[in-house]
Amino acid sequence: MLIADDHPLFRRGLRAAIVESGRFRVVAEAGDGETAIRQIERYAPAVALVDLAMPVKDGLEVLAWATKHAAATRIVVMTLYKERDYVDRAAALGAAGYLVKDDAQDELLRCLATVLDGEFFLSPAVGAPNPPPPADADISRALARLTPAQRSVLRLLADYRTNKDIARLLEISPKTVENHRANMVASLGLVGANALLQFAVRHRHWL
Repeated sequence: MLIADDHPLFRRGLRAAIVESGRFRVVAEAGDGETAIRQIERYAPAVALVDLAMPVKDGLEVLAWATKHAAATRIVVMTLYKERDYVDRAAALGAAGYLVKDDAQDELLRCLATVLDGEFFLSPAVGAPNPPPPADADISRALARLTPAQRSVLRLLADYRTNKDIARLLEISPKTVENHRANMVASLGLVGANALLQFAVRHRHWL
């Protein structure tokens, strides 16, 4: 994996925590966004831990580039920001996870395992959702094509729940959750691995 942060001491500590676990390998580091992009192109890491506030190109610019040009690399945003706005912006751009820098080492390792399993990871330190904006007629029509069961799944997905969490909360099987997600992607005409999550996050307040 890649660690991209403009503070060398933070990168060193993060690398030590990852290597110490014995479960993951760090293949490269970067101190700015432009270097992060070059390292992703060179090494194609499975996961890139990317700081939001970096020089040259910031973390969101790296994320947007990776979503378009390096979809196989899962981008986990790292930041000091705990506001939900930042999470939603990152998720809408295709982030695979969101870590707060003062999260414990256990959360870091859980994050890596979660995103490698294809699920979105959200730091428990992130704040509550924002109040809802006015409804949109086009979104209402799109959501009307979904069944009540599908909307229940979508609502939990918008809160960054994993398939296992959704299955447990709705008392259905993980396979049923996967089927609902696939059917919603088809019904909504979405394309891309994270398209349904991005849709759910963007339109959370109307679910």
